[in-house]
Amino acid sequence: MLTEKTRKFIHKLHQKKYRHESGAFLVEGIKGVQEALKNASGLMLVVDEEKQTEPQIAAIVADAKKQGYDIEIASEKDIVAIKSTDTFPGIMAVVPMSDYDIEAITGPIIFLDHVNDPGNLGTIIRTADWFGVKNILLSEGSVDPYNEKVVRSSMGSIFRVNIFQSEKASEDIAWLKQYKKYQVVGLTLNGEKFKSLNHEPRTANNILAFGSESHGLAADIDKLLDRRYTISGNGSAESLNLGVAVGITLHQLNAKHI
Repeated sequence: MLTEKTRKFIHKLHQKKYRHESGAFLVEGIKGVQEALKNASGLMLVVDEEKQTEPQIAAIVADAKKQGYDIEIASEKDIVAIKSTDTFPGIMAVVPMSDYDIEAITGPIIFLDHVNDPGNLGTIIRTADWFGVKNILLSEGSVDPYNEKVVRSSMGSIFRVNIFQSEKASEDIAWLKQYKKYQVVGLTLNGEKFKSLNHEPRTANNILAFGSESHGLAADIDKLLDRRYTISGNGSAESLNLGVAVGITLHQLNAKHI
């Protein structure tokens, strides 16, 4: 069973501050843990004692042992203290965060300005992975990408996309423009009609910038845009869901080649 120290450690990982202090985050569920084993080194695997003999979970445990994970068995009391969902899926991994240096970034970038919804961010990470875009830059004030809801909704893609958390996004983007010759393409409400994206140069040095659904791009980001596009519609909705907007844009650009 879990020691008190281990139980407290896992429980604290539900807090953003402690995740970043410890450099680790939680992945729950069979799919997420399988992706963690494929794509990341691991610290610890926690298994429900009542489900440890189930074939899928037993196979994951065997794989994790080969990779050097510390295997911990959790009692029903332990699970109540550490789970983040109403129903514990039977297995959880503690995984170290990746540390990315923006100066080493290459390839197209999705920039998200003050994205606050964890489900939206998880969906965007998964969508970027589908289209082959490997870099996401988050502005200050955005939801923590290692939030359990983000990790869960990314469906494992969080391990295949480089996520950069900026402390001052306008300065980072200005640096990328000056020293790495990036062009910033903004999705706004006052841009060219979206069909113009068919003629957008497909270059590895594009930053695709998306603002929040309620406020759009911040003024200090807007002034850095080289081009603006708008996804036009025929209905009366005030705005598109951010995850949907990213998906439409990446499909339109055939993002594997931008």
